[in-house]
Amino acid sequence: MAGGLDVRIDAKICQGTGYCMRVAPAIFDLGEELGLVIDQYPAADQEPLLEEAATLCPTRAITY
Repeated sequence: MAGGLDVRIDAKICQGTGYCMRVAPAIFDLGEELGLVIDQYPAADQEPLLEEAATLCPTRAITY
């Protein structure tokens, strides 16, 4: 864990709205399995984007 952040999406509750991807495209993407984390351990300076993405997620599927 480079920045101390460990990003995860709960695939059981993700609805695939894509808000996370719009806010932090370097960290999230949408795949066939809905939410997809493409950078599980981003730098600590990405935390504000992660917080915004987690807040915008209607199902609260994002944790870090």
